[in-house]
Amino acid sequence: MFHVDLLPAQRGDCLWITYGEPGDLHHVIVDAGPAATIPTLMAELEGRLVGLGSGGNRVELLAMSHVDLDHIEGVVSLLSDTRRLKLFRDIWFNGFEHLAPHTLGGPAGEMLTRILENDRGRWNKAFGGKAVVVPDGDGDLPTHTLAGGLKLTLLSPTPGDLEKLIPEWEEDCRKAGLIAGKGADPPPSARRSGILGWNIDLLASAPYSRDKSKPNRSSIAFIATYDGKSLLCTADAHSEVLEKSLERLGPGPHKFTAVKACHHGSKFNLRTQLLERIRSKHWLISTNGAQTKHPHPETLARIITTQQKPTFHLNYVTDLVQDLIGDAGARYTVKLPPKRGDGTYEAGIRVKLG
Repeated sequence: MFHVDLLPAQRGDCLWITYGEPGDLHHVIVDAGPAATIPTLMAELEGRLVGLGSGGNRVELLAMSHVDLDHIEGVVSLLSDTRRLKLFRDIWFNGFEHLAPHTLGGPAGEMLTRILENDRGRWNKAFGGKAVVVPDGDGDLPTHTLAGGLKLTLLSPTPGDLEKLIPEWEEDCRKAGLIAGKGADPPPSARRSGILGWNIDLLASAPYSRDKSKPNRSSIAFIATYDGKSLLCTADAHSEVLEKSLERLGPGPHKFTAVKACHHGSKFNLRTQLLERIRSKHWLISTNGAQTKHPHPETLARIITTQQKPTFHLNYVTDLVQDLIGDAGARYTVKLPPKRGDGTYEAGIRVKLG
């Protein structure tokens, strides 16, 4: 068994990956959405964690990809009671101390730092407590196999990507009255006991402008492989960074069972050069489109024109994807969340990988 649930994280990400055999299932969580999802998403995660039974190490890995609020705020809330740290065998998060050598997002990253300091043995355990990074050069990419046989191949970030984040992290902390690297307490509220229209080929040919966000560039991205099936977890990583890592795996194109589209389908994070290195039938879009209006139609069009009849899996049905849904058929298909009795759609979708 191998599947991923795109949980309702509004404009953010929250992936629940399950793998293994009946009676011996294992789980990985990637990010946990923004603060606005705490009342609903945290209840979902907590219910799932309870359902896994008692004791520690219920989840093999909690991966906090980067410090953007739509990825980290829910993790801060989930772990605000530090007794919950033991529920996760390993927790991947690059804090301020990992950004450059010999230094002891901003504010939300400081909150998570203070929480993880309560159990450093679980913080980046697979990397000996050091930064989760891809070493510079042309050597082999770092890999780590979790209990139950899920192999993770790290694609992003590099040490230089983390170092570039230092000034922005420090400035965000200064604005919030914090000192970078010293940690901070979570707020009480987080604590818990298209103009061109839908013309696919025209949109696909639109000029590409790269993402310049340093937090996004610092995203932890990896390939999760189990029983011959693979999931490419891209977080908000930069297309250019992923391309370089994939080159280190060979000339490609590289086949994946499914791909979580970069940065919720942002046109600034998924360029044609990356897509030409990838082959996948299943593309996961995690967003409700708030604030940033994701997914961008240019991204969807690039996927359609570079892949062989892809299937889009959406965890929200919004006005931003109505053209995508309405034109499905010969060139691509769309999978939607379940419908409620009143005809509206639920939030969240399960994607079976094997």
